[in-house]
Amino acid sequence: MTEPTLLGTYRLISPLGAGGMGEVWRAEDTRLLRQVAIKILADHIAHDPEWKTRFLREARTIAQLNHPNIATIFAIEQEGDKVFIVMELIEGESLTNMLARGPMDPREAVRIIRQVAEALEEAHAKGIVHRDIKPDNVILAKRNAKVLDFGIAKQIGGANTRDTPALTQGGMIVGTPYYMSPEQALGKTLDHRSDLFSLGVLLYEMLAGHRPFIGETMTETMMHIIMTEPPDIGAVARVPRGLREIVVRCLQKHPDRRFGSAGELIEALDRIDYKDFDIPAVLPPEAKEKVATQALNVAQQAAQPVPGRRALVADDDPITRYLIANLLSANGFAFDEAANGAEAVKCLKQNEYSIIFLDLLMPRIDGWGVLDFMRSRMKAEKIPRLFVITGVKDQSISAADRDVVAGVIYKPLNPDEVGKVIKQAAAA
Repeated sequence: MTEPTLLGTYRLISPLGAGGMGEVWRAEDTRLLRQVAIKILADHIAHDPEWKTRFLREARTIAQLNHPNIATIFAIEQEGDKVFIVMELIEGESLTNMLARGPMDPREAVRIIRQVAEALEEAHAKGIVHRDIKPDNVILAKRNAKVLDFGIAKQIGGANTRDTPALTQGGMIVGTPYYMSPEQALGKTLDHRSDLFSLGVLLYEMLAGHRPFIGETMTETMMHIIMTEPPDIGAVARVPRGLREIVVRCLQKHPDRRFGSAGELIEALDRIDYKDFDIPAVLPPEAKEKVATQALNVAQQAAQPVPGRRALVADDDPITRYLIANLLSANGFAFDEAANGAEAVKCLKQNEYSIIFLDLLMPRIDGWGVLDFMRSRMKAEKIPRLFVITGVKDQSISAADRDVVAGVIYKPLNPDEVGKVIKQAAAA
């Protein structure tokens, strides 16, 4: 039997991947008895004294980041001639694998991009620019998206303060060419707006199913990024008008024309109207007319709910409310929205509902409090189908609550699962 490989106090279990910077392993911390991810830096990086000094200094800053959408760095250590980073082990699917299945629904794309933007907002506030936003660095865990390798790419390049795409150390690349900003491809000094351009490239790919800038060689790709405007996302994918405008602004060549901050981008994402669609410009006139007619029919159906179908969506997350409300509209439900428990109680006093979606962790009055109010005011035979929404894995429901709760819906929401629940309620 092969003896386990030890790296200091960590037992290496199995490789997770490899790249220009080194290898990543699943490992066990033998002191705390927990699994972690370990990135072992390549020798040609770790043996450069000047680079290692800069890396360790700035890694201490990166390790201070504490955000639910950022993979946490636990330690930077050295064992013999090996320098390695100990990180949170993220169980999930990379965005790269998800993109391999084709374009994504706009709502799902926005949900993921919003979480990545929140991670960037946290890092930018501490003066850290990621510089390598790409699908491989976004892992979709069960509850939310996690961004990896914050600040790592920034350290590569020794004493050179300019971010040259091609380096002499092992032929490594600072950033991934397809997702670079124009200023990064030109080797200029970067700020946080470079990450927003890369995020725009990512969003474009999620919506269209392909990257906006493609060349036969790395040089050609970078020239397209610097000089060429990508095809309008509205010409290659059917997206809400507000989302199209967000993509266009993110992909502006000059940083001053992009969003001023990740927070500003998040606010724009929250304002998207998913009923306001552009019709793809590449469609022939007869196809455009057909799409316009279908859109009008959907809008008319949404504006004329079926009598007796009324729903309440109580959740402090606007993205969750948007998603559920649009699915309700598509199935002939009128609906009310509540951003906190007090608003939900007010709605319950004024209206009768056939189905309710209730977040358990709302402000002012939590979901359990709203549930108690429903139980006190309604007879058992009149309690509507109630689905509680939670981000807590394996949420426990008491025996008393199981008499009222029809089911549990976990975040991040799966639109197909929510749609199935609504369809069942519509058929009842």
